[in-house]
Amino acid sequence: MELQWPLILFTTLLAWAAGLFGAQCLWALRGRGAKAQMPALIGSAALLAVGGIAVFFHLEHWERIFNGFGHMTSGITQELIAIVVLAVVMVVYFVYLRRGGEAKVPAWLSAVGIVVAVVLVVVMGHSYMMASLPAWDSLLQIGSLLGAACAFGPATMALICAVRDEASDLDARANVIGQCANLVLAVAYLVAMQATAGSYAAVEFWFDPTSPTLDITPDGSTAPFAGASVGAAVVAIIAAVAGAASAFIGRAKGDWKVWGAVGAGCVLASAIALRVVFYMTGVSVYPFF
Repeated sequence: MELQWPLILFTTLLAWAAGLFGAQCLWALRGRGAKAQMPALIGSAALLAVGGIAVFFHLEHWERIFNGFGHMTSGITQELIAIVVLAVVMVVYFVYLRRGGEAKVPAWLSAVGIVVAVVLVVVMGHSYMMASLPAWDSLLQIGSLLGAACAFGPATMALICAVRDEASDLDARANVIGQCANLVLAVAYLVAMQATAGSYAAVEFWFDPTSPTLDITPDGSTAPFAGASVGAAVVAIIAAVAGAASAFIGRAKGDWKVWGAVGAGCVLASAIALRVVFYMTGVSVYPFF
């Protein structure tokens, strides 16, 4: 399948937005990073908006997207609902930040924010699960997005806290856990995609009347560690490993202005590369049936 860059940016930026908002809610629950709350909220809202706008560039006739909103089972509709709910929670969160002089946010609101952020990522990932696309039809695909969110959030939050001179012990712990989770889930999903290569029958040609000699499964298109997709798969793993390393180095040095930024950059590279593999291995099995 050809690369869909608007959707790659959409999923990556929404995972970042949800991860950052979830992280700031966690910091609020633990009574950390009060001065970083407003910058983090602005950042997560901006990521949510840019990611939401990016998805429209995937459509030749973007106005037709509204036809899908009338069906509750549509992945587009479910994603829209989750985005709107997260946006509403962000607005309520903003109101409390403005009302409380010390950026006090109720514990219940922080807990709701974490739950809604997780739900958004799960709903977004679930909308891509299709039985006709074996490489996509996996819970680990959702897990890979959650892993990216868990790494994006703490890295960005630690960076903001460092800039605001509010570094704490939570920065290191959350980053190590988040980056390691991203590494494990990214590799696990690549392995799962590799395993789906056996779902395809050995058919040399697909006799489409318009393209009678078209190869139905070009070499390497169904496996991340073969053919054209192997480069992106290697980049995804290396970047995830580098992200995990940045978390441990950041914990040792305590300089999250540098290692928070490095960690977020590594997650961005890993997430984009993984979604590139995602589309390159997105070959349908429907012609076999």
